[in-house]
Amino acid sequence: MHRTLALAFLLLAAPAVRADVVSVPADLDGTLFNDLTGGTANGSGPILIVGRAGGASTAPIRRIVVSFDVAAFVPAGATINSANLVLANTSGNAGARTVELHRVLAPWSEGGSDTTSGQGAPAQAGDATWLHRSFPNVFWQQPGGDFDATVSAQLSVDAFGTYTWPSTPRVVQDVQGWLDQPASSAGWLLKLDVETVPNTTKVFGSREAVAAGEQPQLVIDYTPAVTVYCTAQVNSAGCTSAIGASGLPSASAGGGFSVTLAQALNRKAGVLAYGFNGPASTPFLGGLLCVAPPLTRTAVLDTGGSLVGVDCSGSFVFDFNARIASGVDPALVGGAVVHAQWFTRDPGNAAGSFNSSDALRIAIGL
Repeated sequence: MHRTLALAFLLLAAPAVRADVVSVPADLDGTLFNDLTGGTANGSGPILIVGRAGGASTAPIRRIVVSFDVAAFVPAGATINSANLVLANTSGNAGARTVELHRVLAPWSEGGSDTTSGQGAPAQAGDATWLHRSFPNVFWQQPGGDFDATVSAQLSVDAFGTYTWPSTPRVVQDVQGWLDQPASSAGWLLKLDVETVPNTTKVFGSREAVAAGEQPQLVIDYTPAVTVYCTAQVNSAGCTSAIGASGLPSASAGGGFSVTLAQALNRKAGVLAYGFNGPASTPFLGGLLCVAPPLTRTAVLDTGGSLVGVDCSGSFVFDFNARIASGVDPALVGGAVVHAQWFTRDPGNAAGSFNSSDALRIAIGL
Protein backbone atom coordinates (compact mmCIF):
# COMPACT_ATOMS: atom_id res chain seq x y z
CA MET A 1 0.00 0.00 0.00
CA HIS A 2 2.86 2.39 0.88
CA ARG A 3 4.38 1.85 -2.57
CA THR A 4 1.05 2.34 -4.33
CA LEU A 5 0.40 5.65 -2.63
CA ALA A 6 3.94 6.94 -3.06
CA LEU A 7 4.05 6.26 -6.82
CA ALA A 8 0.50 6.96 -7.93
CA PHE A 9 0.15 10.59 -6.87
CA LEU A 10 2.77 13.00 -8.10
CA LEU A 11 0.71 16.15 -8.59
CA LEU A 12 -1.38 17.08 -5.57
CA ALA A 13 -3.77 19.97 -4.97
CA ALA A 14 -3.10 21.05 -1.39
CA PRO A 15 -6.04 22.67 0.41
CA ALA A 16 -5.48 25.58 2.74
CA VAL A 17 -4.98 24.72 6.41
CA ARG A 18 -7.65 26.21 8.63
CA ALA A 19 -6.65 29.02 10.96
CA ASP A 20 -8.83 30.75 13.52
CA VAL A 21 -8.97 34.36 14.66
CA VAL A 22 -10.01 35.46 18.13
CA SER A 23 -10.19 38.87 19.80
CA VAL A 24 -9.01 38.65 23.40
CA PRO A 25 -10.05 41.39 25.86
CA ALA A 26 -7.58 42.68 28.43
CA ASP A 27 -7.90 40.98 31.80
CA LEU A 28 -5.75 43.59 33.62
CA ASP A 29 -4.55 47.08 32.80
CA GLY A 30 -3.40 50.24 34.50
CA THR A 31 -1.18 53.31 34.35
CA LEU A 32 2.13 53.70 36.18
CA PHE A 33 2.94 57.27 37.29
CA ASN A 34 6.54 57.99 38.28
CA ASP A 35 5.58 59.04 41.76
CA LEU A 36 8.70 58.00 43.66
CA THR A 37 6.62 57.23 46.75
CA GLY A 38 4.56 54.70 44.77
CA GLY A 39 1.39 56.37 45.97
CA THR A 40 -0.27 57.19 42.62
CA ALA A 41 -2.16 54.81 40.32
CA ASN A 42 -5.15 54.33 38.06
CA GLY A 43 -6.01 50.67 38.03
CA SER A 44 -9.76 50.69 37.47
CA GLY A 45 -10.29 53.97 35.68
CA PRO A 46 -11.54 54.19 32.08
CA ILE A 47 -8.28 55.56 30.65
CA LEU A 48 -4.65 54.53 30.19
CA ILE A 49 -1.89 57.10 29.71
CA VAL A 50 1.56 56.87 28.16
CA GLY A 51 4.14 59.63 27.70
CA ARG A 52 5.31 62.65 29.66
CA ALA A 53 3.06 65.33 31.12
CA GLY A 54 3.81 69.06 31.31
CA GLY A 55 6.67 70.49 33.33
CA ALA A 56 4.44 71.38 36.31
CA SER A 57 3.69 67.72 37.07
CA THR A 58 5.55 66.23 40.04
CA ALA A 59 5.30 62.74 38.50
CA PRO A 60 5.41 63.46 34.77
CA ILE A 61 6.19 60.07 33.18
CA ARG A 62 3.32 57.67 32.49
CA ARG A 63 3.57 54.05 31.36
CA ILE A 64 0.84 51.52 30.62
CA VAL A 65 0.69 47.89 31.69
CA VAL A 66 -1.83 45.59 30.03
CA SER A 67 -2.22 41.81 30.04
CA PHE A 68 -4.37 39.23 28.26
CA ASP A 69 -5.43 35.75 29.35
CA VAL A 70 -4.49 34.12 26.06
CA ALA A 71 -4.93 30.57 27.36
CA ALA A 72 -8.61 31.26 28.10
CA PHE A 73 -9.32 32.02 24.43
CA VAL A 74 -6.81 29.97 22.42
CA PRO A 75 -6.67 26.16 22.76
CA ALA A 76 -3.57 24.62 24.30
CA GLY A 77 -0.99 23.47 21.80
CA ALA A 78 -2.05 25.96 19.10
CA THR A 79 0.49 27.75 16.95
CA ILE A 80 0.27 31.54 17.03
CA ASN A 81 0.52 32.89 13.48
CA SER A 82 0.09 36.58 14.26
CA ALA A 83 -1.05 38.88 17.06
CA ASN A 84 -2.00 42.55 17.03
CA LEU A 85 -2.59 44.85 19.98
CA VAL A 86 -5.47 47.26 19.30
CA LEU A 87 -5.98 50.41 21.39
CA ALA A 88 -8.21 53.45 20.94
CA ASN A 89 -6.45 56.83 21.35
CA THR A 90 -9.20 59.03 22.76
CA SER A 91 -7.31 62.15 23.90
CA GLY A 92 -3.90 63.53 24.81
CA ASN A 93 -1.29 65.87 23.39
CA ALA A 94 -0.98 66.58 19.67
CA GLY A 95 1.90 65.30 17.61
CA ALA A 96 3.18 61.92 16.50
CA ARG A 97 4.88 59.83 19.18
CA THR A 98 6.35 56.33 19.00
CA VAL A 99 4.82 53.95 21.53
CA GLU A 100 6.81 50.80 22.27
CA LEU A 101 5.66 47.41 23.58
CA HIS A 102 7.93 45.60 26.05
CA ARG A 103 7.18 42.19 27.57
CA VAL A 104 6.60 42.45 31.34
CA LEU A 105 8.78 40.05 33.32
CA ALA A 106 6.86 39.74 36.59
CA PRO A 107 3.18 39.34 37.52
CA TRP A 108 1.27 42.38 38.72
CA SER A 109 -2.28 43.16 39.77
CA GLU A 110 -5.00 45.73 39.26
CA GLY A 111 -6.43 47.65 42.20
CA GLY A 112 -9.44 49.86 42.72
CA SER A 113 -8.01 53.33 42.03
CA ASP A 114 -10.35 55.00 39.56
CA THR A 115 -10.06 58.40 37.92
CA THR A 116 -10.29 60.19 34.59
CA SER A 117 -7.61 62.65 35.73
CA GLY A 118 -4.28 62.68 33.99
CA GLN A 119 -2.67 63.04 37.42
CA GLY A 120 -3.88 59.66 38.66
CA ALA A 121 -5.45 58.84 42.02
CA PRO A 122 -4.24 57.60 45.43
CA ALA A 123 -3.08 54.00 45.12
CA GLN A 124 -5.34 51.34 46.57
CA ALA A 125 -4.69 47.75 47.60
CA GLY A 126 -3.58 45.66 44.63
CA ASP A 127 -2.71 48.57 42.36
CA ALA A 128 0.33 48.45 40.11
CA THR A 129 2.36 51.63 40.67
CA TRP A 130 5.77 52.95 39.69
CA LEU A 131 7.23 51.02 42.64
CA HIS A 132 4.73 48.24 43.20
CA ARG A 133 3.58 45.14 41.35
CA SER A 134 0.81 45.05 43.93
CA PHE A 135 0.39 47.97 46.33
CA PRO A 136 1.45 48.28 49.12
CA ASN A 137 3.82 45.37 49.81
CA VAL A 138 4.90 43.69 46.54
CA PHE A 139 7.54 45.62 44.61
CA TRP A 140 9.04 45.70 41.15
CA GLN A 141 12.74 44.95 41.10
CA GLN A 142 13.18 48.18 39.13
CA PRO A 143 11.08 51.35 39.59
CA GLY A 144 8.87 51.86 36.57
CA GLY A 145 8.23 48.16 36.01
CA ASP A 146 10.24 45.03 35.25
CA PHE A 147 10.25 44.59 31.49
CA ASP A 148 12.38 43.19 28.69
CA ALA A 149 14.52 45.96 27.21
CA THR A 150 13.96 44.55 23.72
CA VAL A 151 11.09 46.22 21.91
CA SER A 152 8.45 43.69 20.87
CA ALA A 153 6.73 46.16 18.53
CA GLN A 154 6.36 49.90 18.10
CA LEU A 155 3.91 52.25 16.42
CA SER A 156 3.65 55.96 15.74
CA VAL A 157 0.51 57.38 17.38
CA ASP A 158 -0.70 60.77 16.18
CA ALA A 159 -4.34 61.82 15.66
CA PHE A 160 -7.19 60.37 17.73
CA GLY A 161 -8.45 57.01 16.53
CA THR A 162 -7.87 53.27 16.72
CA TYR A 163 -4.31 52.00 16.47
CA THR A 164 -3.07 48.49 15.73
CA TRP A 165 0.47 47.53 16.65
CA PRO A 166 2.15 45.28 14.06
CA SER A 167 2.54 41.56 14.52
CA THR A 168 6.31 41.09 14.68
CA PRO A 169 8.22 37.85 15.32
CA ARG A 170 8.84 39.14 18.85
CA VAL A 171 5.12 39.76 19.45
CA VAL A 172 4.30 36.27 18.18
CA GLN A 173 6.97 34.86 20.50
CA ASP A 174 5.50 36.76 23.46
CA VAL A 175 1.95 35.57 22.82
CA GLN A 176 3.04 31.99 22.10
CA GLY A 177 4.82 31.99 25.45
CA TRP A 178 1.72 33.23 27.27
CA LEU A 179 -0.28 30.42 25.67
CA ASP A 180 2.24 27.68 26.36
CA GLN A 181 3.09 28.88 29.89
CA PRO A 182 0.09 30.81 31.24
CA ALA A 183 1.87 31.49 34.54
CA SER A 184 4.33 33.68 32.62
CA SER A 185 1.56 35.82 31.12
CA ALA A 186 2.27 39.28 32.52
CA GLY A 187 1.48 41.24 29.37
CA TRP A 188 3.21 44.26 27.91
CA LEU A 189 4.43 47.58 29.24
CA LEU A 190 3.86 50.50 26.87
CA LYS A 191 6.22 53.47 26.96
CA LEU A 192 7.35 56.21 24.62
CA ASP A 193 10.66 55.67 22.89
CA VAL A 194 11.66 59.10 24.24
CA GLU A 195 10.35 59.97 27.70
CA THR A 196 12.21 63.24 28.23
CA VAL A 197 9.99 65.54 26.15
CA PRO A 198 7.12 67.21 28.08
CA ASN A 199 3.54 67.41 26.80
CA THR A 200 3.75 64.12 24.88
CA THR A 201 1.04 62.07 26.57
CA LYS A 202 -1.32 59.82 24.65
CA VAL A 203 -4.54 58.62 26.29
CA PHE A 204 -6.18 55.29 25.43
CA GLY A 205 -9.34 53.57 26.57
CA SER A 206 -8.90 50.94 29.30
CA ARG A 207 -10.83 47.72 29.77
CA GLU A 208 -13.21 49.76 31.97
CA ALA A 209 -13.99 52.21 29.13
CA VAL A 210 -17.73 52.59 28.69
CA ALA A 211 -17.56 52.23 24.91
CA ALA A 212 -16.63 48.66 23.98
CA GLY A 213 -14.79 49.94 20.92
CA GLU A 214 -12.36 51.80 23.18
CA GLN A 215 -11.37 48.76 25.23
CA PRO A 216 -8.00 47.06 24.57
CA GLN A 217 -8.06 43.96 22.38
CA LEU A 218 -5.44 41.43 21.34
CA VAL A 219 -6.39 39.99 17.95
CA ILE A 220 -4.78 36.58 17.50
CA ASP A 221 -4.61 34.42 14.40
CA TYR A 222 -3.74 30.84 15.33
CA THR A 223 -3.73 27.30 14.01
CA PRO A 224 -4.96 24.63 16.45
CA ALA A 225 -2.53 21.86 17.36
CA VAL A 226 -4.93 19.38 15.76
CA THR A 227 -7.17 20.33 12.84
CA VAL A 228 -9.58 18.15 10.89
CA TYR A 229 -9.63 18.76 7.14
CA CYS A 230 -10.48 17.05 3.83
CA THR A 231 -13.60 14.97 3.05
CA ALA A 232 -14.15 11.38 4.15
CA GLN A 233 -15.40 8.74 1.75
CA VAL A 234 -18.78 7.06 2.28
CA ASN A 235 -18.14 3.35 2.79
CA SER A 236 -20.04 0.47 1.22
CA ALA A 237 -22.35 0.26 4.25
CA GLY A 238 -23.41 3.88 3.73
CA CYS A 239 -21.44 5.33 6.65
CA THR A 240 -18.91 8.14 6.63
CA SER A 241 -15.91 7.23 8.77
CA ALA A 242 -14.70 10.16 10.87
CA ILE A 243 -11.15 10.77 12.05
CA GLY A 244 -10.73 12.37 15.47
CA ALA A 245 -8.24 12.99 18.26
CA SER A 246 -8.02 13.34 22.00
CA GLY A 247 -5.24 14.85 24.09
CA LEU A 248 -2.33 16.93 22.82
CA PRO A 249 0.51 15.83 20.52
CA SER A 250 3.83 15.99 22.37
CA ALA A 251 7.40 14.86 21.78
CA SER A 252 7.97 14.32 25.48
CA ALA A 253 4.69 13.07 26.97
CA GLY A 254 5.17 9.42 25.97
CA GLY A 255 1.43 8.89 25.53
CA GLY A 256 -1.95 10.51 25.89
CA PHE A 257 -2.60 11.73 22.34
CA SER A 258 -4.82 9.36 20.40
CA VAL A 259 -5.81 9.50 16.76
CA THR A 260 -9.19 7.81 16.39
CA LEU A 261 -11.60 6.59 13.75
CA ALA A 262 -15.35 6.12 14.23
CA GLN A 263 -18.12 4.73 12.01
CA ALA A 264 -15.77 2.28 10.30
CA LEU A 265 -16.74 -1.10 8.83
CA ASN A 266 -16.56 -3.82 11.45
CA ARG A 267 -13.83 -6.47 11.49
CA LYS A 268 -11.68 -4.88 8.83
CA ALA A 269 -7.95 -4.24 8.65
CA GLY A 270 -6.67 -0.70 8.41
CA VAL A 271 -3.68 1.59 8.85
CA LEU A 272 -2.99 5.19 9.78
CA ALA A 273 -0.90 6.80 7.04
CA TYR A 274 0.94 10.05 7.65
CA GLY A 275 3.40 12.37 5.95
CA PHE A 276 5.41 15.55 6.43
CA ASN A 277 4.87 17.26 3.07
CA GLY A 278 1.55 18.88 3.85
CA PRO A 279 -2.09 18.27 2.94
CA ALA A 280 -3.48 17.07 -0.36
CA SER A 281 -6.84 16.51 -2.00
CA THR A 282 -6.39 13.99 -4.78
CA PRO A 283 -8.91 11.38 -6.06
CA PHE A 284 -8.06 7.91 -4.78
CA LEU A 285 -10.17 4.72 -5.09
CA GLY A 286 -13.43 6.65 -5.06
CA GLY A 287 -12.35 8.88 -2.19
CA LEU A 288 -9.57 11.39 -1.55
CA LEU A 289 -5.94 11.09 -0.64
CA CYS A 290 -5.59 13.91 1.88
CA VAL A 291 -1.87 13.60 2.71
CA ALA A 292 0.97 14.52 0.35
CA PRO A 293 3.39 11.62 -0.28
CA PRO A 294 5.69 10.08 0.62
CA LEU A 295 3.62 8.38 3.29
CA THR A 296 4.54 6.32 6.32
CA ARG A 297 2.03 3.86 7.68
CA THR A 298 1.53 2.31 11.08
CA ALA A 299 1.17 -1.41 11.72
CA VAL A 300 -2.07 -2.99 10.52
CA LEU A 301 -4.91 -2.73 13.05
CA ASP A 302 -8.34 -4.35 13.24
CA THR A 303 -11.46 -2.22 13.57
CA GLY A 304 -13.25 -4.71 15.83
CA GLY A 305 -16.97 -4.15 16.25
CA SER A 306 -19.81 -6.58 15.54
CA LEU A 307 -18.82 -10.23 15.18
CA VAL A 308 -21.39 -10.96 12.49
CA GLY A 309 -22.84 -9.06 9.58
CA VAL A 310 -21.59 -5.84 8.04
CA ASP A 311 -22.15 -2.57 9.86
CA CYS A 312 -20.35 0.57 10.97
CA SER A 313 -19.45 -0.47 14.52
CA GLY A 314 -15.72 -0.58 13.79
CA SER A 315 -13.25 1.92 15.24
CA PHE A 316 -9.57 2.65 15.80
CA VAL A 317 -7.68 4.26 18.67
CA PHE A 318 -3.97 4.81 18.05
CA ASP A 319 -1.69 6.51 20.60
CA PHE A 320 0.40 8.76 18.38
CA ASN A 321 2.46 10.10 21.30
CA ALA A 322 3.53 6.54 22.06
CA ARG A 323 4.74 6.19 18.47
CA ILE A 324 6.70 9.44 18.80
CA ALA A 325 8.27 8.23 22.04
CA SER A 326 9.18 4.84 20.55
CA GLY A 327 11.73 6.43 18.24
CA VAL A 328 10.63 4.23 15.35
CA ASP A 329 10.32 7.36 13.18
CA PRO A 330 13.12 9.88 13.88
CA ALA A 331 11.22 12.57 11.97
CA LEU A 332 8.52 12.68 14.67
CA VAL A 333 9.99 15.44 16.83
CA GLY A 334 8.77 18.55 18.61
CA GLY A 335 7.94 21.26 16.10
CA ALA A 336 7.18 18.85 13.26
CA VAL A 337 3.83 19.15 11.48
CA VAL A 338 2.26 15.86 10.42
CA HIS A 339 -0.77 15.16 8.24
CA ALA A 340 -2.52 11.84 8.83
CA GLN A 341 -5.43 9.82 7.39
CA TRP A 342 -6.99 6.40 8.02
CA PHE A 343 -7.42 3.75 5.32
CA THR A 344 -9.54 0.64 6.00
CA ARG A 345 -10.38 -2.39 3.93
CA ASP A 346 -13.73 -2.09 2.14
CA PRO A 347 -14.39 -5.07 -0.16
CA GLY A 348 -17.68 -3.51 -1.24
CA ASN A 349 -16.05 -0.38 -2.65
CA ALA A 350 -16.61 -0.63 -6.40
CA ALA A 351 -13.81 1.85 -7.10
CA GLY A 352 -11.22 -0.09 -5.10
CA SER A 353 -10.67 -2.14 -1.99
CA PHE A 354 -10.15 0.64 0.55
CA ASN A 355 -12.14 3.36 2.29
CA SER A 356 -10.49 6.67 3.21
CA SER A 357 -11.32 8.91 6.15
CA ASP A 358 -10.96 12.63 6.45
CA ALA A 359 -7.58 13.81 7.79
CA LEU A 360 -5.77 15.57 10.62
CA ARG A 361 -3.11 18.24 10.67
CA ILE A 362 -1.01 17.56 13.79
CA ALA A 363 1.52 20.04 15.17
CA ILE A 364 3.76 18.15 17.58
CA GLY A 365 4.55 20.08 20.75
CA LEU A 366 7.68 19.76 22.84
